[in-house]
Amino acid sequence: MKIIAHRGASGYHPEMTQDAYEKAFALGADGVECDIQLTADGVAVCLHDPMVDRTSDGTGAVNSKTLAELRELNFGTAERPQRILTLAELLELVKDAPRPDYRPEIFVETKRLDTVAERRGQLEQALQRDLVAAGLADGPGADLVHLISFDPGSLVRFRRINPGIHRVYLRKKYTGWKIVRRLEPACVAQSPGFAVSRARTAPQSLGDAPSNTYLYTLNS
Repeated sequence: MKIIAHRGASGYHPEMTQDAYEKAFALGADGVECDIQLTADGVAVCLHDPMVDRTSDGTGAVNSKTLAELRELNFGTAERPQRILTLAELLELVKDAPRPDYRPEIFVETKRLDTVAERRGQLEQALQRDLVAAGLADGPGADLVHLISFDPGSLVRFRRINPGIHRVYLRKKYTGWKIVRRLEPACVAQSPGFAVSRARTAPQSLGDAPSNTYLYTLNS
């Protein structure tokens, strides 16, 4: 079993900030998770919500602001301000974290997107550009990278771009899983992802899921 720090060590520092990820590495987490959104100028940034209101001192949609505009916001605390983290910067943190017997992995979640342009693959293309720049798109480092998503379309789009990156298809916490799971698209990912609550209350829903099943989200 591997322990993945959801949005970094978000119990210690504001989620998806550099402090949160560095703390996760210091604690020896097997990997870290992030969500990515696109800025108005096409940069992939680490942020869960489509709006900046909850996690910063600003307001508005992420995709309506340039990276420079987002840099002006504080995503940390008043005592310790933090600027928004780009995916490229997080990938460099992951690359710098390894030490003897420690190679943390990264799980990147793409969200279900609203605009037609984004659904054409802009987010997935940005992900690939950042992986290439970091040297993690293929070769030895690519085994550290996992794409996770509730959106099968995103998984399919990225499979076309880089089929070598491991993909995890996250299942919703629907109650009628016995019926609905028959309608889920096949072959979009190598591994399934289930809510911990479903694994606990209905372990049979995992069916023949492989040993590398991804479970979300367990908070201690």
